[in-house]
Amino acid sequence: MNLYDLKARGYNISTNWQECNKKSIFILITNNTKKFLNYKRLASKRKCEYIICDIKFKNKIKKNQINFFFYEKQDDLYEIAKIFYSFDDLKIIFVTGTNGKTSIAYGANKLFNINGNKSCYIGTLGFYINSKKIKKLKNTTPSYFEILNLLQIAINNKVEFVFIEVSSIGYSEGRVGNLKYNYCILTNLKSDHLDYHKNLKSYHSAKINLIKNHRLKNSILFIQDDCLKNKFNNYNHIFTQRNFLLKNKILINQKKLGKFIISTKIRNYQIESFNNYMIKNIITIFMIYNKIFKLLPLKINKSIFPPGRSEIVYNKNNKIIIIDYAHSKDAYENLLCELPFLNKNIIIIYGCGGNRDKIKRPQIAKVVSKYTNLQIITDDNPRNEDPASIRKTLIKHSSNPIEMPSRREAIKFGINYLKKNDGILIIAGKGHEDTQNIRNKYYSFNDRVISSNYAKNL
Repeated sequence: MNLYDLKARGYNISTNWQECNKKSIFILITNNTKKFLNYKRLASKRKCEYIICDIKFKNKIKKNQINFFFYEKQDDLYEIAKIFYSFDDLKIIFVTGTNGKTSIAYGANKLFNINGNKSCYIGTLGFYINSKKIKKLKNTTPSYFEILNLLQIAINNKVEFVFIEVSSIGYSEGRVGNLKYNYCILTNLKSDHLDYHKNLKSYHSAKINLIKNHRLKNSILFIQDDCLKNKFNNYNHIFTQRNFLLKNKILINQKKLGKFIISTKIRNYQIESFNNYMIKNIITIFMIYNKIFKLLPLKINKSIFPPGRSEIVYNKNNKIIIIDYAHSKDAYENLLCELPFLNKNIIIIYGCGGNRDKIKRPQIAKVVSKYTNLQIITDDNPRNEDPASIRKTLIKHSSNPIEMPSRREAIKFGINYLKKNDGILIIAGKGHEDTQNIRNKYYSFNDRVISSNYAKNL
């Protein structure tokens, strides 16, 4: 029985042993012998009879009820993919860059849905078809065959447009395989993931090579940061945000605190946000919508803002609570830079993740101190790093810090402080996350839920 026969008999590729059944072909992509033997055993318990694996394990297999297919190189996996998947009817949109990937990919998917166009989203917040969350994902950019399976689900649901967040790490580890995009959005190139890429040049090269190596012949590139255009001089189809605004005579006006109006020749859009960068992301979403449909959207509402991205949790009686996912120097700059102009007391609760780029911690602390009156230093996701050491670094570079290791107590303290002093409380770093990773154990924790509960006393 070959793979073509199995496809004809209704067998499907599975990337997770927990989802295996009698009609599964488990694709086990690992070079680790211990993992191979363990996952083979678990798949067998799920009645799986077919496994695809690296040829290095050929001599480690005992004859049993499982049949094996082997691959030697990456191109073999692409040939296997051709047997089981075809996405000719999908328009694939990659979204990459340092900041704003989630806001743009998730927001664009929502905007398309609101205006009657079937689309899906794959990224940090999970897998969505139209506006319904289908499943949670472990990584911003899932593994190659997991993406293929998600795209197949999209096809089965008659989806036409797919927005995929593509991280530099995901690209470098081959998770996008040989997928090609019809459209790509590059937000910006700042500093991030240096613990993985080792230096800024390597990080930026990963982003640029992703865009260059995965384009179709007539694909279109959208660039949010105009200064990056010169990195793609051989591209025939590039659109920048600045040119989009000028061509369509779009104006952005801040009418009052947290209220913006995007004015066009045809209609005005009212947006509620305390973050100018979120408005910039909306303009980028408009840019791709306009290019695809040759018009601006008829409808827009607050659902285009992803959870945990400059999300307003509370806004009454001169007291504002915002949660955000910022975890880089530039993300904090974008989040905070406009707030001092509001002439309000600004308090922030934040920490830094453990086992990640340590260089950025002093940089983040300095940016945070520049724009806030009080810094409540707490734990983010310390993982298996000493959380006290992380906090110590942040405190050293802060202007007015208070140390509170318990994130729950820090939120409680911050809201009580807000009750007495008014102003804006920013709870940053974790955004949409619903767990906290301490010593590599996961505990239920959600900034929005906890802050909303304490805010009832305001």
